Amino acid sequence: MVADTLLNLVLRGVFVLMGVGAVLAIVRWLVAATRERREQWAQRISLAMVLLAVVYAFGHARLLWSRDELEAGRMKYARFGDPRLAELNRAEVRGWILDCSGSDAHALARYAVRQGEVSRIYPMGEAGANLVGGGDSAEVRDYTVERLFTKQLRRPLSFGELGELHPAGRDMQLTLCAPATLEAHRLLQGTGLQGTIIVQDVRNGALIAYTATGTASQAPFGIKRYALPGSVFKLALAALWWDAGLPDERLPCPAEVKVSDRAPAIHNFESHAYPSLEVPREMLVVSCNTQAILMGIRMRQQLGQDAFVDGLQRMGFAVYTDERPQTPTDFWNSGSAAWIRRMSPPVNRVKVKKRWDPFEWAQMSIGQGPVDVTPIGVSRFVSAIGNGGVMLPVTLEADRLDDLPEGRQVMKPATAVKLQRAMLEVVQKGTGVRALPIVEGTGWSIGGKTGTADVVRGHIPDGWFAGLMFTPDGRPRYSIVVYLQNGGQGGRSAAPVAAMMTRWMAQQAAAEARAAAADSARAGSPDSAAPGRGGR
Repeated sequence: MVADTLLNLVLRGVFVLMGVGAVLAIVRWLVAATRERREQWAQRISLAMVLLAVVYAFGHARLLWSRDELEAGRMKYARFGDPRLAELNRAEVRGWILDCSGSDAHALARYAVRQGEVSRIYPMGEAGANLVGGGDSAEVRDYTVERLFTKQLRRPLSFGELGELHPAGRDMQLTLCAPATLEAHRLLQGTGLQGTIIVQDVRNGALIAYTATGTASQAPFGIKRYALPGSVFKLALAALWWDAGLPDERLPCPAEVKVSDRAPAIHNFESHAYPSLEVPREMLVVSCNTQAILMGIRMRQQLGQDAFVDGLQRMGFAVYTDERPQTPTDFWNSGSAAWIRRMSPPVNRVKVKKRWDPFEWAQMSIGQGPVDVTPIGVSRFVSAIGNGGVMLPVTLEADRLDDLPEGRQVMKPATAVKLQRAMLEVVQKGTGVRALPIVEGTGWSIGGKTGTADVVRGHIPDGWFAGLMFTPDGRPRYSIVVYLQNGGQGGRSAAPVAAMMTRWMAQQAAAEARAAAADSARAGSPDSAAPGRGGR
């Protein structure tokens, strides 16, 4: 194979040298003939041949320079135009897509023999269709690893493959874990609702599990689509309070609050009321809307609107008045320009009018009205809470974990710790209490914030749970975001799903620990150590 490649390169070089030599010979003869004023008809033919060679060389060089754009256009036409080219495109060989284990057994995309023919298969099926590829209408899915990393997957594996018409391609390993993604898909399917489940490693931003509903023609539900966060936004509100150094104090939690004579009153869920609660901790635990509104207005009065806005922007919320903010390109830790360009989610954003509107400010304080987020944007923010306040870009390519960026400190480490404790209380005795019995006995804990977002009057609200999975030693290990469209109260719909995912992750970690202990015991036994000296 290497010899074929070398021969190919040598032949190309000889062809170029022969062409250049022929052109130089013709030019030399043409110069001599012009000086001697002879054979004018031959001079014209020679001049035409030289000009034709120059035009051909220029055109060929231009084609080589634009080969990436031409290939992209050919691929687009192959998918949406000539069906014969579509079949040829399907036949092009690509590397395997491996999951976080790097094992062939858990490959996310590979080749297998089906009905006597070798074809590309996607073992996770619909569970991975909206991120990896495959599922129904796999050939037209555009927002996928399979499509956007095509160039990397088709890259020749070795020097010897450079001369091959269809090189075998280079395998690619993701941080996505197939078993975890399959379990997340099973849980999401069990709700019967549209939505998404996202799990991240808080230590490095790695995307561990991602599943979402949606068809091949739709942009990824959890990445590209905006939603109202509801009370999940109160985590940002509490972070602003603690970061500003405001004291923990008791404030009333009335059943409703009216901030403007021209606007309707805003109520707590089911009109709950408390004589007083400690803010912001207990505000998060019981998710008191009226208290959050009083906190938001008070921070604007004491800190000023500019300080409030600066704090939100530091935590990843783009605050705007008229012109909508652009999609940032630093969300992913990726080496693929195509992935960054196509899959960067729109930024979490908050709209603030030039003239202060108390009702708008109240709505913003409880995650309604002028607040837009993406589920994966919420996941990144919650991961920062679990990472001591340091926000990292989301990583999908396993090889990018070897060189992680530093990240940026979006909140004080002490603020992150306080938020973690409050999130644990939400599950222990607050709005997320339905998740508690599900994780009991695993040694792991779950903390988070429920959210119920009113979308359209008369419709069932969206349900949220944004939280952290804590290992038996009390450290945050993973973030978990569950978003269920029209799921109703987040504590009743999304929180149990997050708890079931946490229980599965805990059981998986325990099984891996037992397997590692067994392997260690076998490796340390005299019977297993003796043959080691012979080696291979």
